[in-house]
Amino acid sequence: MLNETNRPILDAILDELIPPSEDGKIPGAGALGIAEFLPTANAYAPNPAGSVQTILSAVSGDFTALTREEKIAELRRVEAAHGPAFETLVRLTYMGYYSRSDMRPHFGVGAHPIHPKGYPVARESAEMMDELTAPVRARGKVYRDAK
Repeated sequence: MLNETNRPILDAILDELIPPSEDGKIPGAGALGIAEFLPTANAYAPNPAGSVQTILSAVSGDFTALTREEKIAELRRVEAAHGPAFETLVRLTYMGYYSRSDMRPHFGVGAHPIHPKGYPVARESAEMMDELTAPVRARGKVYRDAK
């Protein structure tokens, strides 16, 4: 599926989906090698290789030679024409990128697996809980009392 011709194009697409940080300390998804994850993601999408191939086939011209603005416009065009495949590519890119233990510390999350330790999560404020539960409370009683 990936070869020396289309791999640079896919890496450039991935670097637009998750670009590198301005200071260069955090790599983009293409530079990080997320393309290697995509074909192996069968547990997360029915045909990840097919989605990638659809997007690669839909990109016109030399994507790598385009300016950033042109790349974004081209990806918007491809997304409009191939929504489901593009959605799969974006979702799998995020999964591959943010699941890497070497990336999580850049975003304030520990490098350890989520389970069994978990991550510290701040408790919601009383005001936030009131706001979140207001529609449920406004609905009123929608259940029967137990006997």
